[in-house]
Amino acid sequence: MKGLPWGIVDIICFTAGPFCTLYFLSDFSHGPAGPGPFYYFYTYNSRLGLALGVTLICVGFLIRSFRKHQ
Repeated sequence: MKGLPWGIVDIICFTAGPFCTLYFLSDFSHGPAGPGPFYYFYTYNSRLGLALGVTLICVGFLIRSFRKHQ
């Protein structure tokens, strides 16, 4: 795995991950799911975006830990 450019992997994981997470977390296209102003649900696309962002962050930490223990 020495052929991978680790700087680019870090940039992708630690900039795109938080960006996706914050973007889809603050996506206001979700609507009310029940009575009251505070019962909201996220659309399917927002949940996928949140999952993608969190996954990128976790992969970044796993790769960094793997490189540190090598």
